[in-house]
Amino acid sequence: MMQSMKAVLVDYDDDLFDISPAALRYMRETLATAGATLHVAQCRTEESTLRLAADADLVMIQSVRPLLNARVIPQLARCRGIIRLGLGYDSVDLVAATAAGIPVSNVVDWCTDEVAEHAIALLFACARHLAPLHETVSDGGWDRTRARGIHRLRGQTLGIVGFGRIGRAVGQRMSAFGVKVLAYDPWLDAEAIARAGAEKAELHDLLRRADLISLHTPLTPETHHLIGHREFALMKEGAIIVNTSRGPVMDEAALAEALWSGRLGGAGLDVMEREPLPADSPLRGMPNVTFTTHVASYSAEAVETLYRFGADIAAEMLAGRWVRTIINPEVKERLAARWAQPGVSAKTRRNGW
Repeated sequence: MMQSMKAVLVDYDDDLFDISPAALRYMRETLATAGATLHVAQCRTEESTLRLAADADLVMIQSVRPLLNARVIPQLARCRGIIRLGLGYDSVDLVAATAAGIPVSNVVDWCTDEVAEHAIALLFACARHLAPLHETVSDGGWDRTRARGIHRLRGQTLGIVGFGRIGRAVGQRMSAFGVKVLAYDPWLDAEAIARAGAEKAELHDLLRRADLISLHTPLTPETHHLIGHREFALMKEGAIIVNTSRGPVMDEAALAEALWSGRLGGAGLDVMEREPLPADSPLRGMPNVTFTTHVASYSAEAVETLYRFGADIAAEMLAGRWVRTIINPEVKERLAARWAQPGVSAKTRRNGW
């Protein structure tokens, strides 16, 4: 009898991303069809992660804790795939995974509407001064002067940094309000961006022209502090910036300086460089900053979709198929060397594994 493969989910955020019984049943049944049993745990250390995953054929992680790092990944001797159950993949060491010959996938399409809607909610909250106006009433006052500086959205320009699924969804929705949309994305040409209803712009041009800016780029070494002192200096006076991607894409010290100086009109932040936001952060208490707690991707429906899509990808990877969501495609060279080794079956080669 063929030995069952082992799939593990090493960690998930149980405060918001609990796995429902229905989703867990779907995951178990889907992986069983691929010949694997599913093991679920809440690992909080590298040691506990390795105890669960060292002999696993596939490893999944939902949380953003960096448990799958350069110390852990080389010890995953049987691993044929890692899945980050989410969009961002900065919590998985791609360099280590590629060196170990392990493809890494994320999960797409599961929260596009949620993040787009949340980004727009933050844009509106900042543009209409909702947080300070709420605060004045909540504190027992009625200070209508806090509405000063509000401008009509129609005719303004929105700059979207990162024009993937979510960026496009934001642009399409905001176009309905009469807003002109600029998009910066080095991976897309002007024609592709125009088809989605936006104008392609280089980053510095976008920053100079936009009244509203929304960040939708993954966190990579190239995008760390993509928006810093120099970029804030280019922005229009009174511009509003919203971040629902990853905190370190923006230099928070530079952001605080731009807000305090009056250069920026406001900021909407669902993500921060350090989470939770430190008590001594200069951003705390600023009347022109609206915060949420890294929840842009959340809805009850999105959580169900995340685990179901993740299980589908896991089954494909365990079957030896090259899934479209692989984010380190350069690993194919490592895999090609593995295919050429003696003892690799013809079936394995046909499956592309």
